[in-house]
Amino acid sequence: MRQPHLAFFARNQHGLTLVELLVALSMGLLVVLVATSSLLMSQQGFRSVDATTELRDRERFAVELISRLILQAGFQDYGASSISLRSAAQFLGNDPEPDVYGWNNAIYKQPDDLLLSTGTKITDGNRPGACSVNDTSCKNGSDILAVRFQGVNSPTNAANPDNTMINCMGQGEAGLTGGDLNDRALSMLHVTRGSNGEPALSCSYYNFKTGSWTSPAPMVEGVESFQLLFGTDNVTPATAPGAAGDTVAERWLRADQLTVAGNTAATRENWRRVRAVRVGLVIRGTTGSAPQAIAATYTPLGSMYVTADDTGSSLAVAADGRLRVQTAFTVHLRNDLSLR
Repeated sequence: MRQPHLAFFARNQHGLTLVELLVALSMGLLVVLVATSSLLMSQQGFRSVDATTELRDRERFAVELISRLILQAGFQDYGASSISLRSAAQFLGNDPEPDVYGWNNAIYKQPDDLLLSTGTKITDGNRPGACSVNDTSCKNGSDILAVRFQGVNSPTNAANPDNTMINCMGQGEAGLTGGDLNDRALSMLHVTRGSNGEPALSCSYYNFKTGSWTSPAPMVEGVESFQLLFGTDNVTPATAPGAAGDTVAERWLRADQLTVAGNTAATRENWRRVRAVRVGLVIRGTTGSAPQAIAATYTPLGSMYVTADDTGSSLAVAADGRLRVQTAFTVHLRNDLSLR
């Protein structure tokens, strides 16, 4: 039999030319680059969505925590077997500490006792000098809020609380053991910087069982700005109060504007005329949580409250690739804080 024409098949077999090979490789590389870019964008999108969800959860928790604590301010247990009222304190010539108190642009330092209006450990404007780092994890103009109220004893065991009134750590506070209104439950909210460099909204409260202040405990991580304004009734900044107002807040003031230099009694009376608290927060996520690294300026309390003499009314942040959420809300006090 005759052999196949091998020469014919050989002549009809062709390989890729160099140009065709380069074109094929380029197209394959382009497909790989597009697929990789899409994958990276999808991963960044998922990370951003997760980071946004986490920030919103922190925001909701912070708003709930702060609101509940502020609403407790000035609570008096009318059902207690031994009741101590602010109105009775006035007739006795006493001048108890106000139920709401605070400091502007201040860093926390453990007080010596429960008498905050006469204490010297925390002062307005001491945050910049007390910060060891020059970034928004500490040096950010954040404020401090103190809330005082009466706890409630358990009906079955007067030595224990019934847990209806809680401190900033969520623990129940028992009622007064004596007639001194300065011994009411006391919680403080402030911003601290952790050992990892992250800021947090922290809680400090007075433990009556140990007779001392607790160490600051982080509650909401990532809070780098905590700003406060107080809705006041007939209060002029840095001035002793005049006649009683109509119990309606008509002016928003900073904590330092409620202080009357050299007159502690007038300062306490100004604080008793607080009718509402406006809170502004800036909460940040982890590095790389934002799709783009962009420098920005935030106004925690809103642009209408930005003033040159209030460091914390605006917060400039670097292009650090962090997602941030800004929120502001107002809590109207439902308990009368006055002595009348």
